[in-house]
Formats: sequence, structure tokens, C-alpha cells
Amino acid sequence: MYLLFDIGNTRMKTAVADNCGIRKTEEWRQLLDTTEAVLVCNVAGKTALPEEVARHPRCRMLTWQSPETGRWLKRIPHGLGADRVAADIGARSMCPGRTLLIIDAGTCLTFDVIGSDGTILGGAISPGTALRLKAMHEHTSALPLLDTGHGHPPVLGHDTATAMRSGAINGVRWETEGYIRHTLALYPDLIVFVTGGDSTEFPADLQPIITCDRMLVQKGLLAAFT
Repeated sequence: MYLLFDIGNTRMKTAVADNCGIRKTEEWRQLLDTTEAVLVCNVAGKTALPEEVARHPRCRMLTWQSPETGRWLKRIPHGLGADRVAADIGARSMCPGRTLLIIDAGTCLTFDVIGSDGTILGGAISPGTALRLKAMHEHTSALPLLDTGHGHPPVLGHDTATAMRSGAINGVRWETEGYIRHTLALYPDLIVFVTGGDSTEFPADLQPIITCDRMLVQKGLLAAFT
């Protein structure tokens, strides 16, 4: 059994991996003494890592410099975020030998393109939905602070709140779709993996090449260290 920690800028996601697969857990403290190892990716800084996890004798941290990363990925950009490293490894572990686009829709919206041999060809980072809404509030004098709400807002907002949500939520959706279509035109064999809390729906013609997997980071952690 392994404990998996994905520590992001907004929250910490914990899971357990055993013979039954990978599943979320909030009871990780009760499992610390019996786990084979604690596997961690952390982009929020040392203070975000619980002290008892950091002290664990079998705590293993995944970074862009880890030897385990080099077994899966080539030409790794300096300082590539640990969550992106884990997601990239997770996608490669499930679909080796193909050109991959890995999209993580969290606090930030990230895109990584990986060649069939594991070479990281490049990517992009832009604000996620909540960050776009927060920026509009913080950098104007009149726009309110909104949460992301539920579902897709109308394309044409009928007041300030719906217009802001349309710009943020539909903007992320269309940006993601546009990035997929642009990359697919360059690499016709492309396979797409999407993870993160802001994962969205996709047009029917793209769905055959897209896998949405909320546990992609955790699968990458497990693949890297086992």
C-alpha cells in the first residue's frame, strides 16, 4: 500500500494505492504507520507539506530532477512543476509510444506536449477559471469577486456576474479546445489526457482522442516510484 500526496496551490489531494487500485482518502494519518511508502509531488512549498509526512522514513518526493523522472521523460525543462511531471509520467505510463498532450485544469491551466519517445516538446501555462475571476476583481474597482458557479454559463452574459463567468469559464473551455485542435494539426497521432478540478466537456469529434482522468497525477506518482 502507498499513500499519494498531490499538494497544489489551492488544496492538498490525498489518495491510497493498493491491490484494489487508487482511491481518494482523508484518513491518511491512520495509514502512515502501515504504508510501504509515501509518494509526494508538491508545488506549494515546504510549509504546505504536513510535518508528519515530511518526517516519514519512506517519504519520496518527485521533482523534475528526480532520477525517476528521467526514466520516463527527456529534455525536461528546468523547474518543471512536480504536478506536471507526475501527470506527464501518468499519461506516458498508460500510453507509451504516442505523441501526448497533457492538460491540467487547476489553479493554472497547463499544457504539456510530449513526443512519442518521451521528449517534452514544450507547453503553455495560463490562469485557471478561479484565477481569472479573482484577477478581474482584484485589478478593477467595480467587478465583484465570484466563485466559478455550476455548469456552463451562457455565452452572452445578461449581467456583470454572468458576463464574468462566461469570459472565465467559456474562455478556459475554448482555449483548451483550441490548443487541442492546434496540436492535433501538428501531430495527427495525438492522444490527449485531461486532469484537474476544472476539466470541461469537449465536442464529439474530439472525444475519441481524449481521456479525462482525475487521478492522473496520482497514477504518475505510483508509476514513477514502483
